[in-house]
Amino acid sequence: MVENRFKEIWSHFPVLLPVTSIFVGVFLLAAIFNHHQLRKHALNDGSDSINKLERYIDTMADDLQTLAIKVGDDCSEQDKLALRAKVFNSRMLKEIGLYKDGIVYCTSNEGPSQIRLFNSTLQRIDASPKHITISLTESKSKLKTFFIYSSSDKKRGINALLHPQQFLELISPVFEERKYGYQIHVLNEVIQSNQTQPGLKLYSFSSSLYPLSISVYLTSESYQNHYLSHMGETVSIALVLSLLYLMIRYQTLVKRSVEYSLVNAIHQEQIELYLQPIVDIHSRKVVGSEALVRWNHPVQGQISPEQFIPLAEKLGIIDRVTEYAFREVTRFLKRNPDYCEHNYISINISRYQIVKPEFVEYLTNYAKRHPKLVSRILLELTENVDLTSEQLDLALAHLTQIQSLGFEIAIDDFGTGYSGLNLIRQMKFDVVKIDQVFIKSLHSDSNIKPVLKSMIQLATDLGMRVIAEGVETEYQIEQLEQLGVKYIQGFYYARPIKPEDFAVFYQMSDTAHIQAQPVPRWNADG
Repeated sequence: MVENRFKEIWSHFPVLLPVTSIFVGVFLLAAIFNHHQLRKHALNDGSDSINKLERYIDTMADDLQTLAIKVGDDCSEQDKLALRAKVFNSRMLKEIGLYKDGIVYCTSNEGPSQIRLFNSTLQRIDASPKHITISLTESKSKLKTFFIYSSSDKKRGINALLHPQQFLELISPVFEERKYGYQIHVLNEVIQSNQTQPGLKLYSFSSSLYPLSISVYLTSESYQNHYLSHMGETVSIALVLSLLYLMIRYQTLVKRSVEYSLVNAIHQEQIELYLQPIVDIHSRKVVGSEALVRWNHPVQGQISPEQFIPLAEKLGIIDRVTEYAFREVTRFLKRNPDYCEHNYISINISRYQIVKPEFVEYLTNYAKRHPKLVSRILLELTENVDLTSEQLDLALAHLTQIQSLGFEIAIDDFGTGYSGLNLIRQMKFDVVKIDQVFIKSLHSDSNIKPVLKSMIQLATDLGMRVIAEGVETEYQIEQLEQLGVKYIQGFYYARPIKPEDFAVFYQMSDTAHIQAQPVPRWNADG
């Protein structure tokens, strides 16, 4: 059981291997692409984060300056309440202070105070184009506190105290989402660090306005997270490419198939028409011919009509084969008026066509376009007509209608089945063609002669002409002549000939008896 399962899987290996290769290739390329894409994201995220913090500091400083204008220099109770109201209404602010001449003289928590600012802080305020700076120091409660300072002039200003974590929440969610390791610095102090493992790549970003910088570390977790977040896109691309491969492979297989080649050959008229002479057994002159289509496949070589005609019927393109035969026969008859005046050409029609009203309509239109050629065309219907009773009634009605147009109709391969007898019992055909199976069985020790005799006698009684197919030897000629057969077709006289060569062959038969031809080793319709 396991072995059978393995064989079944192995049988699909030629298809699975390219698809697997596509998936592996896409995943590898996605890994390389995501590797570079993550670095690009890190650069953009770091730059955007610095800009976001700068915008927040600027906005907060402008807001504080607006508040500073509304309060006085004496830290009155009203001033203290105004500062407290601002803190109360802000999610970020913890305390606000007013300073003058380097001394914080009023705070929102304590009111009047005397807290001296560091000289370095005052120097950074003076050096700043906007007179705004930041610092990270310890508050009275010994906790690291983030300060924003904004001065309206060199002596007076306002500062705000924020918890560092709340300030950094402006940017940290992006870093956490992308699994970056990162450090955020104010001056020389680290206010946030999330470097959980050694970084694979470090990117640094510094503010041009404030003593603020960010370092981003790309870790293995960063790459893994980024790759997995785009896994859906990677799988989709692999599936699309696999589907495209399978479609191309299918189209390639189809184009290599006999079915596709046949449709293409018919579309481009790559099949060829041949004519095989039908000879009068007494005068040895050509009285007619059968139109036979030949297909020389570019890879498989010559394919027998016994193979591609049933395939054309199966694919529903047999009408196109028949119409091609009609076109070529019409061209030959028009180019050879002498032949057209005294002889005919037979064209095979499929059992599927005689039940189709469209085929009868095609023949009706043909008769209108070429009224002088209709009597020169014999339609051969194979005896292998497997029809239901309803289809048989429709076929008989159509055959009668076709005869009324002037076409003669032959029953081909007569004697190989019951359907031929059933047909001639219900309809008068013009010609009966005895299948070559019976002719090949006609030799000195054969018991086939009584069968042939009864078949010929039946056709004669019904007023039908008899043609024997597949004649290859002089002995067969003699026996058929004794049985009363007048017309023969086969390699004894000629194999199927191209129309241009057949015209020469016919003209020669008018001036001399046709000589027997060597029978080829390969067989063909005839």
